[in-house]
Amino acid sequence: MARSLGYSDAVRLLGGQDSKVVAAIEKITGGVLLAATPAVPALLGLFDAKAELVRLGHDLVRGFAERRSGLSRFSRTQRLQAAHTVIVVTAFFEAMADAGLPFRFDELEMTGQEQESLAGRAELLTFPGRLDAAALLDRSPVRAPEAVAADLRNYYQGLAQVFLAFCTGLHVWDRLSAGERDRVAGATAAVPDRAVARYEETLRRLIVDFPEVACWANQREHRATRAALAGLEETLLAISTGRAPDQRRAGLARAYRAELGKRIVESGDVPDGIRVPELGEGYVPPRFRAGDVHAAARVSEESWWAGSPVRDDLQEFLIGHLTSPRAVRAPLLVLGQPGSGKSVLTRILAARLPAADFLPIRVILRDTPVLDEVQDQIEYAIRQATGERVEWPALARSAGDAMPVVLLDGFDELLQAVGVSQTDYLMKVARFQRREIDQGRPVAVIVTSRTAVADRARAPEETVALRLEPFDDERVTAWLDIWNRTNAANFAAAGLQPLRPETVLQHRGLTGQPLLLLMLALYDADRNALQRAGADLRAHELYEQLLRSFALREIGKHREGLPDRELRAAVENELRRLSVVAFAMFNRSVQWVTEADLDRDLAALQICGPVSTATAAGLRAPLPEAELTLGRFFFIHRARALPDETAFQTYEFLHATFGEYLVARLTWQVLNDLGARDAASSMSFGAGPAEDDLLRALLSFQPLSARGPILDFLGQMADAADPDRRRSLRDLLVRLYRAVNHTPPGLRYTDYRPQAPSEPARYAVYAANLLLLALCCDHVLSGSELYPQPPDPVDAWHGQTLLWRALLSSDGWTGLVDRIRLSRVLVDGHRDLRLALHGHTDPTFEPEWTFNLFPDARPDTFRLDDLNFDQIRRKAYFQCSILEDMVHHAVAPLDEVPVPLINSFVRGGDGTISAARVLVDLWANPSAETCRRTADLLAAGLPWSEEACRYLLSTLLTGLRAIPPEAAGEIVRQLAESEPLTGDDRAQQMIAEWAGRGVKGIHRRLQ
Repeated sequence: MARSLGYSDAVRLLGGQDSKVVAAIEKITGGVLLAATPAVPALLGLFDAKAELVRLGHDLVRGFAERRSGLSRFSRTQRLQAAHTVIVVTAFFEAMADAGLPFRFDELEMTGQEQESLAGRAELLTFPGRLDAAALLDRSPVRAPEAVAADLRNYYQGLAQVFLAFCTGLHVWDRLSAGERDRVAGATAAVPDRAVARYEETLRRLIVDFPEVACWANQREHRATRAALAGLEETLLAISTGRAPDQRRAGLARAYRAELGKRIVESGDVPDGIRVPELGEGYVPPRFRAGDVHAAARVSEESWWAGSPVRDDLQEFLIGHLTSPRAVRAPLLVLGQPGSGKSVLTRILAARLPAADFLPIRVILRDTPVLDEVQDQIEYAIRQATGERVEWPALARSAGDAMPVVLLDGFDELLQAVGVSQTDYLMKVARFQRREIDQGRPVAVIVTSRTAVADRARAPEETVALRLEPFDDERVTAWLDIWNRTNAANFAAAGLQPLRPETVLQHRGLTGQPLLLLMLALYDADRNALQRAGADLRAHELYEQLLRSFALREIGKHREGLPDRELRAAVENELRRLSVVAFAMFNRSVQWVTEADLDRDLAALQICGPVSTATAAGLRAPLPEAELTLGRFFFIHRARALPDETAFQTYEFLHATFGEYLVARLTWQVLNDLGARDAASSMSFGAGPAEDDLLRALLSFQPLSARGPILDFLGQMADAADPDRRRSLRDLLVRLYRAVNHTPPGLRYTDYRPQAPSEPARYAVYAANLLLLALCCDHVLSGSELYPQPPDPVDAWHGQTLLWRALLSSDGWTGLVDRIRLSRVLVDGHRDLRLALHGHTDPTFEPEWTFNLFPDARPDTFRLDDLNFDQIRRKAYFQCSILEDMVHHAVAPLDEVPVPLINSFVRGGDGTISAARVLVDLWANPSAETCRRTADLLAAGLPWSEEACRYLLSTLLTGLRAIPPEAAGEIVRQLAESEPLTGDDRAQQMIAEWAGRGVKGIHRRLQ
């Protein structure tokens, strides 16, 4: 099938193959191709055939409506596309009929010379091609009606302009009066708006007969979304044209329909007596954004979606897409975060699409071998769902009137679990769709993926992306209504209160995704824990209690009756294992970890006890430790693929904040344990340095500032600690920081290598993390505490920052600078630093502090001869630093400034300032204030050379253009009396010249 139907094709498809209009269009097109004049009279006839063309359009659309029964799903879609094309063209000629031209084309007698002249104007004979272009105005549920109306108007305006140009090329135009010409031009100009109005009116009549048109034209009145997209099924059943499915299709339909009766999540993490809603009653359709994906589109970036409005008509959008021609030409890409409901949506669609009109096939990619062809994946999924081996062509042919819809769920899992490039996967899908169209088996395809990895696959032309948005307050409330209604009897029996929206919405970070919302609900189902905690529950306390409650339930299933002490130890062991998982991701700078990497980390660290689970008898081999650790928690997302029938798995947290909390948790525990051992050793004689092997192993690969929430959690944990304990940890961390570059790492944990950085880089990262931890314990630290050795802590700090800049990653260095607020201070007449966590660094550069001009022993004016601007530039050039290159590029004009202006300074009421700074200020803001400041500095006696004085004076006087005459006169008099300039003959000559002519005259000259 062609990408779109031209107008002539559309007329034929709707039964108008004998139309004179079609014959006229073909005759004109042939005339254009042959460059022959017979096309011109045919074109005139087409213009005169407005009434015939309008009648034909209405008859074709009405006839299609009367014969719509008995069509297959795709044939109905094709004819709707054709009807839409006909409506677009018909609306133009209806509007043209109202134009009231003062002549008829069939009454014109054209000479051969006139016909040749018109035939030579090729742009006029493109009119039939422009009619065919109406097919390019397909309506799409992605586009807003206003945008489509604008495209229509532009289309009609182009047709009208060609028509008017044709009229003006006729001899009859010369015989019209000026008034008649104006009337023709005015009527033609009004055609586009009239045509849009006629189009909308006819489209509304088509929608009455074909409700799906309202969806793919994005004109359906939005109704409250029924639970689990039940309204989608009702609407599609109402427009069903197909026959009952055969046995194989019915088997697939039964398998998918059964999903509606299953729980939303199949997990053991549910308290006794609590019921998780079934899929058919508990799915709340999310809000979404949608957009056309063009070449090089970065759909994983938030900025790409900024222009797409948030919508809440998911079922209408899906109906519109699946019943539009575009669905069979390219895939629909459904994106979202882990836990946002992508897989659940495919389960709903597979269950809700009516079997008479659709053949849904859900392919769970994580359970499917990584096969080369999409067809092989489909056949594998059919066998898994029904137990039968079925070849795709045979199944597609047996679908009859129904259109296949393939749901490829979990493209991101295929990417991250297999670990190989799949950049052409979506292109393979599109090629599969094109092949199926050519074979007469059109198929729609929907692909789901996590948003963050969507850019790893190149999107084919006409791909539509749909991104699921976080739950808003309305959807949180709707979900809780279902939860409370499902468990009303259970709550009453257990004496529990329903979970109210106002309680849940206090923890907004955990309400945006359905699975996280379920996690909060399950936590509250344990004696109303969430409600009892109240609004004062801090974030780290909530995460601790959430994770602890799930660990308790999991241990209780496998090891019932444990004494309290052993139970607490078992829970702690579970959480420590999860913390190792979190560090495995954090230290690799990724959001997921492979099973093999996690097993290596657990073995290298050896800080966890055995997994709390019973081992079933008869197993051929024990399960991997990673799978035992993570396979039981539904807030751990397991991505699985089968490269060769063997599972290859990765793990990630449903919400990144779980991992960030667990990193902070283990860090705080290790630090406290180290502090306790250090305190004990300090009470004995000959105590050695603290043994920080484990802390160094964990914190020498990635700065904690790389993930902001980690430091937030650590700050909360420190604030909740005893002040004495916090102070002792702070002192310990400062000691470790001072010694970090001089103390070799211990021999333990050497096998823990999540990355392979150089040893200096690990030193740099560890030093940064020690500083961040110390700031968490004590919100302010001074440079002299970190570097107590004389003479100056600033030089030592400068050296450390150069090390960080050189050895940290770009993101790590930027994160460190952003998280630490640095203030340059003066303490007891000496410069120092004050460091704090969070807050904003105000970069105010003061030469007194920079050049250490304390105590105040220098004169009011001075020159720093060792300040070599050219050397500064050469050092920057040598280092190849992007940021420094940018700065030096911006200040390149200063290269022409005499050196004395760079390294000469003067003290004033506004602090110490250089002459170069004055010049830049004067150039950027030539105001009376900056000119006065310049005159003040000259009067203060800067030791400049005569050349420098003349340069500055010339710059100053040029700046007087923007200064009132009175202010200019005052500045000139001040300069004339300035002692440094009295000995400069040239300066005095310039001043005298200005003063002699009069300031007002000079000012007028400058203006």
